[in-house]
Amino acid sequence: MLYLCLAVCAMFLTFSFGRYLSARTRLVEKTIDETITRKLSASPIKIELARLKEENGVMRNLLTDMVENEASLAQASHMSEADRARAIDSRTARRREIFGEALLVLRRPGERSASRQFNI
Repeated sequence: MLYLCLAVCAMFLTFSFGRYLSARTRLVEKTIDETITRKLSASPIKIELARLKEENGVMRNLLTDMVENEASLAQASHMSEADRARAIDSRTARRREIFGEALLVLRRPGERSASRQFNI
């Protein structure tokens, strides 16, 4: 009976020690993951990626505006001559606005190489 009691105690201590080591390992892994996340959040690569995502969205919006502006006159086939002239003037004005916005985007400080490439 004594051996049985010692065996149960040894099994319990082994199980408890294993759980302790497992919990400690999980805590260390969690700390390492948090440290990596914190270091990567301030990483220049991540900051550059966020900036590029924003610029990609701006360029996409400009392209969408250009397509919508050019397609706006295609619906004007049944208009009177005066309405058609106003629509053409409106489209031309909007084209100039979009062109100005595109130039502004290309002239940003981080885009110096692109502005030289297009001779802006």
